[in-house]
Amino acid sequence: MNLPKHIELSQAVKACKNQAMTIDDAAAYIGVPKFFIPLLADSCPDLIIEGNVIMAKRESNGPVIFTLLFFMGIITIAGLMSGIG
Repeated sequence: MNLPKHIELSQAVKACKNQAMTIDDAAAYIGVPKFFIPLLADSCPDLIIEGNVIMAKRESNGPVIFTLLFFMGIITIAGLMSGIG
């Protein structure tokens, strides 16, 4: 079963060490002409093109960190409250 070309491009870029790949390398890896790579990247919402490089968007850890700090605060306050009585 063959995957659509934009999915192949997304997986290839994400599999790279720095989650970035040049347009020339991506075209050679997928087997399409170089002018077709920006069209594929535009159809994939998790890829961006800057200059001659295709990069995967980084996901933010902000919500996870705030949730963790919130629960740690609740645990700390509960520990202080139990020590008072």
